[in-house]
Amino acid sequence: MPSPPEEGAQPKTDAGSGQTSERDTNQPPPPTPQSQPPQPQTQTQTQTQTQPYPPVMGYPGYSQDPYSNYPNAPYNHQQYAYAQAPPASYYGSSYPAQQNPVYQRPAPSGFFRGILTGLIVLVVLLCISTTITWLVLRPQIPVFSVTSFSVSNFNLTEPVFSAQWTANLTVENPNTKLNGFFDRIQAFIYNQNAIGEEDFLAMSFFQPVSVETKKSVSIGETLTAGGKEQPKVPSWVGEEMKKERETGTVSFDLRMLVWVTFKTDGWSARERGLKVLCGKLKVAFEGGSGNGAVLLPKPLPCLVYV
Repeated sequence: MPSPPEEGAQPKTDAGSGQTSERDTNQPPPPTPQSQPPQPQTQTQTQTQTQPYPPVMGYPGYSQDPYSNYPNAPYNHQQYAYAQAPPASYYGSSYPAQQNPVYQRPAPSGFFRGILTGLIVLVVLLCISTTITWLVLRPQIPVFSVTSFSVSNFNLTEPVFSAQWTANLTVENPNTKLNGFFDRIQAFIYNQNAIGEEDFLAMSFFQPVSVETKKSVSIGETLTAGGKEQPKVPSWVGEEMKKERETGTVSFDLRMLVWVTFKTDGWSARERGLKVLCGKLKVAFEGGSGNGAVLLPKPLPCLVYV
């Protein structure tokens, strides 16, 4: 708390009159800050002004930028005379902030939309027409059957295996509105114990044939092993056939790759590939000769894979 004023600090009164002097009571008011003459600053005041205290917001004479209050501000440091940074146009932007150009993807034109719509409609119509055609025509897979199968000149003793197979089949077209055109029929002879597709004994092509609706035709071909164009029979396959030959019978498989096209008046289906398997053709040999045949009381149906 402030101490009471001392007697020495009381105003002096005139001894003769016992009242305060007019000179003390009627003193002129202090000059305003604008009219006061500049006074020399002391060293203590200069140090106080250069101390790095943060400026008070809005205090006259101080910048909002803290670096501007230091005597050695960083080189090329921009000092703002405002309480906040100047607007964006100060940095040289030629457009106001709300008018900056923005890239927008152009909307597709009506021409391209029309082409896309037309393609979609075309695909849908093709699918519908194909479905309707299939429901009306109802294409069916042809039927293959083996009518006879024989072997001649079957020889396993020579260095090169040799034999001839004669296969006769029937091809039936069960369709009522589609004619079948068999453009290529490739046949292979395998031993029943063969594993890979490359282990065939002989290969040949049947003649192309066409089959009308609800009819069947007969096809036949002779396949020869041991020729120059035929592959070499693997040794393990020859050993297996020797073991079977000792029993008097050897089993073979007839496999075919067939390419067929179904056609009718004004409509044609695309070419289709089929795999035909006629297996378990057990050939019985006549004594020690190399001739034998399969005893088939009726045609043996084959398996057809699409």
